[in-house]
Formats: sequence, C-alpha cells, structure tokens
Amino acid sequence: MAGIFGIALRGLGMLGRGKKVSKTITSVKPSVPKTKVEKAKSKLAIAKQKTKGSQAKLNQTIFNLQEQNRKFKGRK
Repeated sequence: MAGIFGIALRGLGMLGRGKKVSKTITSVKPSVPKTKVEKAKSKLAIAKQKTKGSQAKLNQTIFNLQEQNRKFKGRK
C-alpha cells in the first residue's frame, strides 16, 4: 500500500511544481562584413581554415601511406 501512495504522491508533486526552464539563446547575430577591409579579413580567415583542413588531410594521407608501406615491408 505504501508503495502505491508514494508513487501517487510523487506523480502529484510533479504536476504541482512549476517547470524550471533556463534562459535560452533566442538568436545569434550574424557576423556580416560591411567594409572592404572586413570582407578581406573574412575571406582570409576562411582561406586559412581551408588551408589547415587541407594540410591535415594531406598529413593523414601521408601517414596512411607510410603505415601501408611499413606493413608491406614487414610481410617479406
């Protein structure tokens, strides 16, 4: 009997309590470059990131080839 009442009270307690909702981000303002200098900086930053990504991809490919080469030499 006590178990049933405990469950019922817990359920009613949840209904009576107000929801605790934290503040949410309603919007994020976009960073839109307005001047020519800002546009150039933005393009430079994008190019830097693309270069970093390309370099990481190249390094991974080189590593994979070295590992394959090492495994192949080990089979002889």
